[in-house]
Amino acid sequence: MKEAPKYVVVANHLRQQILEKEYNINEQLPQETAIAKALNVSRITVRKALDILVNEGLIYRIQGSGTFVKDNQPGENVENNNSLEIFDFNKYQVKLLNFGVSKPDQEVMDQMNINQFDLTYEIERLIMNGDKTVALQNIFMPVKIIQGMQMNSLMGSIYDFIDKDLDLTVDNASEQSPVRSRMRKQRKYCH
Repeated sequence: MKEAPKYVVVANHLRQQILEKEYNINEQLPQETAIAKALNVSRITVRKALDILVNEGLIYRIQGSGTFVKDNQPGENVENNNSLEIFDFNKYQVKLLNFGVSKPDQEVMDQMNINQFDLTYEIERLIMNGDKTVALQNIFMPVKIIQGMQMNSLMGSIYDFIDKDLDLTVDNASEQSPVRSRMRKQRKYCH
């Protein structure tokens, strides 16, 4: 298995510091140059790492002021149990926002250990409890492994579809993005 790119390592390091409350809510992070020097990486590497954390909603930028820690509600983090099954779909409803097949971006390739020629399913859906949104899921799965994805499978447990309909075992499902505010945002890679 290949080593993760430096910007992913830096993002993981900073994410861990934020989640362990080494930085307070709305506290300014050190400047990119200071982080780069402390971690012995380039400023561009730090910027890419910070971009990941901005996209995850852990931090935000104010032009001319810096980068700050976003409000993450304590006690609301989803445990990463290496599973696609977090929600009881008898209790929650799914609103499908997007479903398609696409070429993976660099982050998806790194997480799933695939190359730019491997197509992935990209699924974006809201998990609802009545009219309240409790999660936004972005799920990526390799087409070459998960074949025959059906629309009705997207409206419930994708894990059940993989396990029961395809008779496959999910070897690895990883989640990026902790819970923020009152809505869970998840980016999952299933391979």
